[in-house]
Amino acid sequence: MSLTAYVLRFLEGTNEFVEVDPQVTSKTRSYLISQQTPSGAWTRYDWSTKDQKDDPIETAYVARALATSSESLDAKERAAVVASLGKALAYLDDRISEWRDPYLVGNYAIAAITLKRQEHIANARELLTRLAHHEGSTTYWNLEANATPFYGWGTAGRLETTALAVETLAKLEALGHDPTLAEQINRGLQYLLTHKDRYACWYSTQATQNVIEAIIAAMPAGRNEIGNTTAIILVNGTKLKDINLPQATEVVGPRVIDFGDELKTGTNEIAIQRAGDNSAMQTNVITSYYVPWAQSEATETENFKAGDTRALKLKVDFDRREAKIGEAVTCRVEAERIGFAGYGMMIAEIGLPPGVEVDRESLEKAKQNGVDGYEVQPDKVVFYLWPSAGGSHFQFMFRPRFGMNAMSAPSILYDYYNPEANAAVVPIGFSVQ
Repeated sequence: MSLTAYVLRFLEGTNEFVEVDPQVTSKTRSYLISQQTPSGAWTRYDWSTKDQKDDPIETAYVARALATSSESLDAKERAAVVASLGKALAYLDDRISEWRDPYLVGNYAIAAITLKRQEHIANARELLTRLAHHEGSTTYWNLEANATPFYGWGTAGRLETTALAVETLAKLEALGHDPTLAEQINRGLQYLLTHKDRYACWYSTQATQNVIEAIIAAMPAGRNEIGNTTAIILVNGTKLKDINLPQATEVVGPRVIDFGDELKTGTNEIAIQRAGDNSAMQTNVITSYYVPWAQSEATETENFKAGDTRALKLKVDFDRREAKIGEAVTCRVEAERIGFAGYGMMIAEIGLPPGVEVDRESLEKAKQNGVDGYEVQPDKVVFYLWPSAGGSHFQFMFRPRFGMNAMSAPSILYDYYNPEANAAVVPIGFSVQ
């Protein structure tokens, strides 16, 4: 349902640029309406019960797609859409006391704004304000469901949800200037613009798409002041180079600047200067560096990575660190997402000493304890985990093939969408005779 609703939104948006066969969008709307249950909801497949289940979040997303694609319909088709939306909004209103998820509220609000239903708009505005989380000079909205309709969770789910909230607030603010809303929008944009991944995107395709929509809806218009199209890059107070900035109305890729000998060991300061221009500009600094293990966040045997509802815990325990050639070594692993027992793949990379033979039978047994799959690599075993409440607890064995005094690779646990936020265990020394 969510994918079909997304395609409907896309086709309607495409109408502005290319001709779209109206029969395709008409049949898409008809299909969505035909799948609505008598309660007014749309359903999702519940893997635990192996059955379809009414889903408020899915319902809000489909309702938004129908509402935003119904402005130029004939009377008959519009009547069918309006009736369907009335049932959907009534279903959602009946459960408003249970709402804790801004992803649902954002889609609900956009549908209400499009339909000009003031009572629904007021509900949504109050809820978005109440569900906001403040972090320094920024604001974000957290995904409280297991996953979005597009299986976003963790960092990607939070960004997808925050982008939707910012877009919704921008549409609310467009109804009439409100300084409070404008401040929330600005803080939400700051969060989005400062939480890109190392590829300058937002971790998942759907999150990135949502963020771009939010920026389009909320970003203030740039000013093109004559003589202010150049910026100066300074590194540690020394001018690196001048760069020409694009016009505010241009759609361009990033201007990439490499740093080399200008950087020094320790703290570095990078500054960008423009003369007399306070219009918005986005910069993204991507770094890669090494630190000694003693100065890292990694700990020995067990590590806990803090985070709002997404804290990670990793424990790696080898039953022996001194062994004979060919003697079995058992590794016990505990991996858990603390404070959230819901959806989301995690990846555990368990470091091995060099040249060992991993017991495949023990890996297959691990698949009975929360391991969905694995890959054996030269210096580690990569486990794909779908943790339940309490996390995943499993073990596997390996055998050294030659004598050594060597360190293992480090062990790391991270969310599938966010490898930068990880719980790491330092390399372990092994002596094999």
